[in-house]
Amino acid sequence: MPYNVVLTRPALRVYQKLTYKLRAATDRCIIELEDNPKYGANIQRLKGKPDCFRYQVGGWRILYKVDEPLKEVRIYEIRPRGDVYKHGH
Repeated sequence: MPYNVVLTRPALRVYQKLTYKLRAATDRCIIELEDNPKYGANIQRLKGKPDCFRYQVGGWRILYKVDEPLKEVRIYEIRPRGDVYKHGH
């Protein structure tokens, strides 16, 4: 059963401002997360944050939380690599 991928309002705002190329890469990320949000070449678990992961898209990072009982992936942050970890989430 596929996961439902949801973007929070701040993540959606950033997504809407992405270049065409980055948006296409993010769309591919979302399709992959629907099938398997915990394992993949571009996926890494975030240390110290249970059920939180990051997906690497070029120089950008997509941070998300997986809710197993709801089968939901909530994307809460889309930022450039050097910027994403400075914002404590």
